Amino acid sequence: MRKRLKNLQTRRMKKSKTFELKPFVGKSKEYLIFSDAFINVQHGAIRSGKTISSIVRWLKFIKTHHYDNFLMTGNTQTSLYRNVLKPMMAILDGLGISYDWRKNEYIEIEGNVCWLMGFNHEGMAGRIPGVTLGGWYGDEVNTYPKILVELALDRLSEENSQAFWTLNPDNPYHYIYSEYIENEEKKANGDVKVWNYTIWDNPNLSKQYIERTIRRYPEGTVQNKRKIHGLAAVAEGVIYSKFTEGLNTFDHCCPEYEDTKYDKYVLSTDYGPASVSVVGLFGIIKKIDGNEYHLLDEFYYDVNDPKNNGVQLSDEELVDRAIKLLTYHGKILKLAKWYTPHDAASLRAEIKKHKYRGKPIPQKPYTPDVLNDIQEIHTLFANSRFKISKECVNSIAQAQTYAWDEKARNQGEEKPLKTKNNDHCPDMWRAAILGTRSIVDNPFTESEDTYESYQME
Repeated sequence: MRKRLKNLQTRRMKKSKTFELKPFVGKSKEYLIFSDAFINVQHGAIRSGKTISSIVRWLKFIKTHHYDNFLMTGNTQTSLYRNVLKPMMAILDGLGISYDWRKNEYIEIEGNVCWLMGFNHEGMAGRIPGVTLGGWYGDEVNTYPKILVELALDRLSEENSQAFWTLNPDNPYHYIYSEYIENEEKKANGDVKVWNYTIWDNPNLSKQYIERTIRRYPEGTVQNKRKIHGLAAVAEGVIYSKFTEGLNTFDHCCPEYEDTKYDKYVLSTDYGPASVSVVGLFGIIKKIDGNEYHLLDEFYYDVNDPKNNGVQLSDEELVDRAIKLLTYHGKILKLAKWYTPHDAASLRAEIKKHKYRGKPIPQKPYTPDVLNDIQEIHTLFANSRFKISKECVNSIAQAQTYAWDEKARNQGEEKPLKTKNNDHCPDMWRAAILGTRSIVDNPFTESEDTYESYQME
């Protein structure tokens, strides 16, 4: 196996600047010294110092372990590279430690092979290396299907094998919490050790950053508990609990908004030809301290609405109605982008047939990232940076009825409740506010950062 690996084409990262590894303190120092259990779990707040200490601990482990086959996993190959491999290679370069990296396959560090895998779906079970493993590094382990976690642990049959996991806070009903983090029996017999981090556990964070982050996630919200205090918390009830009509809606005719200057106009779509289709017109105000988003108008078509007699809207009709939104209160707007769902191929094909103001309509598909999208939009509502015109009655109604699925929550899964008419507008908002998301064919063309870039975690 070793000979075969040597013959494979490998890729070396460009050397980063030499750095001096700062002494670890507090919880990270404690973790480096005492993480000697079979499973060692770091969980807690964002930017709390978990990543760098976990990488240093992992490098020490694979160097001193007698075996030479290891496993490193992330939610996807891209997230594993971004979250772990990139800072790890900066550290290796700074320390002058040699390594060979084959994208999406393995990284070999001084003779120790770490197999690289994305663990985001059960189909990966057949790709887990059929070898004994000396250790396992799992990033964002709470995003893995349970079967993959169990299979990986089964491979750790070498003497003194260990697993090192990192995760941000999740639902306390999640199996990672119930079966490992909160399992008192496993902790008592030494099989599992747990370190919980708060945002104050990273001494490299500035006071300004901490205060700004706390403002983004107000006290009492689920995200404050998770991202500031590092606690598992249940998302309950209405999703956008910070939405209020007084702060998050506006009247275009009100003097305060009548002459608002927008830097960009975009369209965004939730596409359901057999059910509900929604197109929203957004005006975006660019600001140094964070953009402001105004939903100016919407077109909402429900096939099951009695007035529509079950008649489906054709793609051509939907495009025509969307273009009409661009004439807003007598003003013909310039369209910067039309965002369409990633699975709406027929709609995109129809848009290509049309022109607006004599030019092809600029469009981009987007891929939803539901939970992250919800968090960001909730924060915008809380900070009055997302406002909805009072003309958009469907969006206003659904902002107040979009709710969590309680049954799924009790099974450790967080997802919005799917009802007949409560999620189409929230789905439509996403791309206009958060931009496109697409599969990155080659994420490794990013600029190469040095270790110093990661000291803030």
